[in-house]
Amino acid sequence: MAELVVYGRESCSACKRFRGSCEHHGIKYRFADIDSGSNKAEMLRKLRATEWFKGGKFGLPLVDVYGKLLERPSEAAVKAARDALPKDDQVENLKRHFKELDLNQDGLLSFQEMDELLQTLAPQLSQGQRQKLFCAADVNQNGVVELEEFIDFVMYGKVAVAKISTESLADTETSHEEVAVAKISTESLADTETSHEEVGSTAHWPETKYGTWSHWKENTLEAHNIARRQHGVPDLAWSDECYDLAKKQAQACQAAGQMLRGHCDGASGRHGQNLYWNPCSCPHPNVILSSWLSEAERPGYDFAGSGPAPGTEQFSQVVWKATRQVAMALSEDEKFCVANYFPAGNAGNFKENVFPKGTAVPKAFAGALAAAKGAATAEATFVTSPEGVETLKVRRFPHPTIDEILDSCPGNDFKEKIEEAFQQGADLVTIDRVHKPPRIHIRVIASKNSKILTQFRRGFGG
Repeated sequence: MAELVVYGRESCSACKRFRGSCEHHGIKYRFADIDSGSNKAEMLRKLRATEWFKGGKFGLPLVDVYGKLLERPSEAAVKAARDALPKDDQVENLKRHFKELDLNQDGLLSFQEMDELLQTLAPQLSQGQRQKLFCAADVNQNGVVELEEFIDFVMYGKVAVAKISTESLADTETSHEEVAVAKISTESLADTETSHEEVGSTAHWPETKYGTWSHWKENTLEAHNIARRQHGVPDLAWSDECYDLAKKQAQACQAAGQMLRGHCDGASGRHGQNLYWNPCSCPHPNVILSSWLSEAERPGYDFAGSGPAPGTEQFSQVVWKATRQVAMALSEDEKFCVANYFPAGNAGNFKENVFPKGTAVPKAFAGALAAAKGAATAEATFVTSPEGVETLKVRRFPHPTIDEILDSCPGNDFKEKIEEAFQQGADLVTIDRVHKPPRIHIRVIASKNSKILTQFRRGFGG
């Protein structure tokens, strides 16, 4: 169960006064001298996880008041927290419940074992939100929840559940400064961050598990783009800028021992961001994407509504139509995975950017003919005669109008022949299309200086 831990120095007069007050009132505590490296690291990890510390100096002692780190807490605050601790009968009930959840009876709860409890406490939570809760419960970050951590989580975790189930992306984002504390009051995370070039090298990339660096990039793009095609939006490209920021935030998550958002402002503009955590190590990108995509079913995305329900923002970011670039990065301990996206999703019109599964991917050339008809250019003009003959005149290859007018005639070699005609010096290609259901008739004439170089025609369908 949570204890009172006083972080300070033997030479600190304020620390001595606080300890003396505790002893005078019979309050048990553990003193952690931060001149010891392990005690200092323990304090800094807790400090990074607080909401009140924004960087800079702080006063000693720092006191972990039964699970909540405070700066120089008052005697009244400590007594009130002590009085709120669970009673003996509550602790015994929790111990019995712990044993029931501990299926393999190893005295520890894995994520899989504790996930049953998390779903009971809050069935509306997505897998990502449950990961975040488990990560918070696993105070010492050893990948499992111990009995004392379990008791603290059940007694105080309902507050965390309520917060996580209602928070939005803006609520969960933590700035670089909030987590960038690597030594008392001054040192930043810069010392622990790893550059794109370092991670991309065989000396730093965990090749045996994740494949080569190229494999990681390919798998990241493939996992994203398969999902995006299923929801009718264009593919994403890899971004080194996204990777650099995602890597920094993955390191920040590892340092804080929590799933936190940050490093979302790049040279190109605002990034979107998704998070994943695994107590052992992150799996293949396909598994990570499956977790994010599952939010569409649980908690459930309302495609008819104007925006997402809390807990579905990672799904909507993956399939956000206006997003064009992505990169995923792992923390050095491989437990945290961060994906950055540009331009950021979840900002703007959701109905115009998030579509149900099964939506057809719009073709890149869609609307090219209409544009050539509505505003003719020197490159392409498109007209329709009173008799219904559609005529396209185009002066370069490739051109999206050629793709669109021939799209209704699959399996033909007309585009190759048109390309060849331009290579032979043609300066104009005229394409006539006549639709007489169930057939479509196409005629192509390639000319140079108003003289015909070649022509060909064919009927399709029917």
